[in-house]
Amino acid sequence: MRKEYNKLIRDRIPEIIHESGKIPIVKQLTQAEHFEQARLKLYEEIKEYEEANIDEESLEELADILELVYTLGKMHGADFDELNQIREEKRKKRGGFEKGLFLEEVLDHE
Repeated sequence: MRKEYNKLIRDRIPEIIHESGKIPIVKQLTQAEHFEQARLKLYEEIKEYEEANIDEESLEELADILELVYTLGKMHGADFDELNQIREEKRKKRGGFEKGLFLEEVLDHE
């Protein structure tokens, strides 16, 4: 039996498939292909997060999203620490998203 996936996978997935007695067919992506597929995978994981119904599933999907964010960050030239530093600087300047504030409009002073 054959099942096609045609998507970016985590690095140990071929090993796990092989250990299950199946044969993984993989290819090494070019840098441009890797970047494109990582972006597509991020959208896929966001969709899965939106569809998650319980906290455990949501946290699993958020972990996948975070892994892809770090991978994409590296592709843009920032490792985990640098990406986190950029996040912290933005947080200090503009805050986080914890308060649930929703900007409806901005009025000019008259």
